[in-house]
Formats: sequence, structure tokens, C-alpha cells
Amino acid sequence: MFEKYNKNLIVLVIFIIVILIAGAFWYVNKTKPPQEAFLSPQEAAQKAIDYINKNMLQEGLTALLVNSEEENGVYKIHFKISEKEYDSYVTKDGKLLFIEGIDLETTPVVQTIGNFSISKNEVCKENEKPIIYFFGSTSCPHCAWEHPIIEKVVKNFEEYISFHNNMDSNNDMDVFSKYSTGSIPALVFGCKYYRIGSGEQVGEEEESKVLTALICKLTQNQPTDICNGVQDLISQIHE
Repeated sequence: MFEKYNKNLIVLVIFIIVILIAGAFWYVNKTKPPQEAFLSPQEAAQKAIDYINKNMLQEGLTALLVNSEEENGVYKIHFKISEKEYDSYVTKDGKLLFIEGIDLETTPVVQTIGNFSISKNEVCKENEKPIIYFFGSTSCPHCAWEHPIIEKVVKNFEEYISFHNNMDSNNDMDVFSKYSTGSIPALVFGCKYYRIGSGEQVGEEEESKVLTALICKLTQNQPTDICNGVQDLISQIHE
């Protein structure tokens, strides 16, 4: 009796497993985007290039598509900005753009507060003062958000830094090309800390504190009345 019971149970379990597997295959095929929803490599690449030119580049710069091809389930686009060439990636439906592919086999770039990256360069100075660079354009909505914040922050350091305000300017392009692939807004603090993009995700108040802390790190906590208010962030800045 027990043997018969066990045999029936095994048959039932096998039946259930078959049903689950069939259901899984049905779900995958049902939810898989139809092939016709995909753009061609050329169409997706051009859509990405148009977005880059409209929203991400310093005024006077233009991204030009060189070629595009399928790679690992997405489209790889190769393009030029001035004389430099870059690779980016866009999904086949043309909805998501990945500005840079990260090589997981290489040593990652070290980052610190506010998603700023840390370079191995010496602090660049002008008249013995750390240079703070801002690169942006009034046609870029993210630049328009970031620009008044950096302008307000640097006013607290007028005696301690040299501010290069490159909004709608082609000045300091050697610095810009060194720390950016052509995307804006770009912030370069003393050639030591740099970031592409705004701090909109954390809001104006937190972004102001992050920028203040990074500048205080470069000015060796001067002026003290300003820097004392962000010591918690300064302590988090990696060397």
C-alpha cells in the first residue's frame, strides 16, 4: 500500500514540475519584447548621438557617429568629439543610454562623497590658490540646476580659491578634455576631485554641503567658519 502511495506521489510531483517548467517557458516567451520593437543599430545609435548633442555637451562641441554594432545584447556606438573617439552603449529599443562601459577586469576609479572621482594628480593652483573649474551650458538643464549652486558656494572661498566659471565658454578646454568625455556639467576641483553630472539626486542643500566640503579639503579647512560646519563630510573624503 505504501509503495503504491509513494509511486503515486512521485508521479504527481513529476507532473507538477512539468507544469511549472511549461509555465516558465510560456512566461518568458510571452514577456520577451517582439523583434520588431528593436531599432536597427544605426537608428538606436543616431538617437543616442542626438541626445548627447542636445543635452550633454559643452557648447561648440558636437558628437559625430562613426559606427555602431551589436555587442552582448546591446548596441555599441563609436563616436568622435573633436579629435577624440569614444565608445558608449544603448539598448536595442533605444530607451537607455550607457555613456561608458566599465571594464570589470581593470582597477575601478576611486570615488568619494558626492560621487566625485579622485585623480592621482597634484592639486593645480593659480596664484597659490586651488583652481575650481565649472563647465556647462545654458542649454543643458542639468547645468542650469548646478550652476547657481556652485556660484553660491564659491563665494564663501573668494580669498582662498581661483574660480574658473566656464558656463557657455570654451576656456580651459585642455582641462575639460582631460576630465570629461565631452559631457556636461563637469566639475573639477583642484584637478584632484572631479565629477560629470549634477547633484540633483541629493538636492540643493546636500549638494552645497558636498561642494563646500571638497573645497575645504583643498584649502586646508579655510575659512574655518565655513569649513567647521561640514567636518562630518570632510572626514569622509578619501585621499
